[in-house]
Amino acid sequence: MNKTTGYLILFALTGWTLVSCVSQNRFKESQQLSSFYRTEIDSLRGLTENGLSNGSQYNFEQLEKEKKSTDMDLTVLQENYDNLKSYNNEILRKYDELLLQNRDLLNSSSTDVQKMVGEVSQTQRVNDQQARLIQRLESQIASLQTDLNNAQNIVAVTPSPPPAPEVRTVITNDCGDYERQVNELNRLLADKEQRLNRLRSKVNQALLGFTDADLSVTERNGKIYVSLSQNLLFASNSDNIDWKGKKAIRSLAEVLKQNPDINITVEGHTDPDGSPAKNWDLSVRRATAVVKILTETNVNADRITASGRSFYYPIASNATAAGKAKNRRTEIILSPRLDQLYKIINE
Repeated sequence: MNKTTGYLILFALTGWTLVSCVSQNRFKESQQLSSFYRTEIDSLRGLTENGLSNGSQYNFEQLEKEKKSTDMDLTVLQENYDNLKSYNNEILRKYDELLLQNRDLLNSSSTDVQKMVGEVSQTQRVNDQQARLIQRLESQIASLQTDLNNAQNIVAVTPSPPPAPEVRTVITNDCGDYERQVNELNRLLADKEQRLNRLRSKVNQALLGFTDADLSVTERNGKIYVSLSQNLLFASNSDNIDWKGKKAIRSLAEVLKQNPDINITVEGHTDPDGSPAKNWDLSVRRATAVVKILTETNVNADRITASGRSFYYPIASNATAAGKAKNRRTEIILSPRLDQLYKIINE
């Protein structure tokens, strides 16, 4: 094997080396081979100057091409090595950062763990104190229960002393007063009921000439309600009482004058048609118009109260015309004075 063939084999080995994985040792070997090639090429140049053959000149040109190719591969390897070195440095930097973060995290976790251990210890101490307190309270409760049982046993076997004479007198007097008050109360209630019955009978007699559609007389909750329809008293949206309505009110007034112990309340009611303000005003004006007739018939004004209830106290459904007609009414409410009854109750 001549010298030229040996150079070709060396170039083939160099090509295989350049294709392999880049590392620092391989890069150094490439540098050494490149330096060797330069030395051989310079030697070949010298031989060419001393008169080599055309075949030798061809081999030299081939070696020159392979040397350039090797230099290019060396340049690529150098760039790859620089990139790998930069990437390795970046990895080392991030690894240092992770180490620092891990160290801080460990320090922080240690502090949190110590804090949690302290809180658990404090909670345990509080629980122990509460358990001891509960135990003491349970012991005290058991002791008190024993004392109570003993006291109950003593009371059960000990006869009660007779009340002192003065105590018996007070009790007897109090019982007698209470019994008299109850009897008086029952008497007043019975008298009130009788007066209501007589009053209702007189009212019915005074209003015999009117139909059930015009008025009704009922008793509820210890009071007598005389309900006068709008058709009997007023025209629509009016507070002027016509002659038939005045006749009914005056007939009722004669009965009321004969029963001066009866309080009188006059309430005006409307249906919901129209505005609330208008219905309030109309109900008050109609109640006042009825009071005017009563007082003109010499019923004492201090017995009378007038009020407007608008459409807020219906006695029938406002969904129908018949229901609305029932709700458009004026009620005269008669209730006995209960001054004596209230006096007994307060005593």
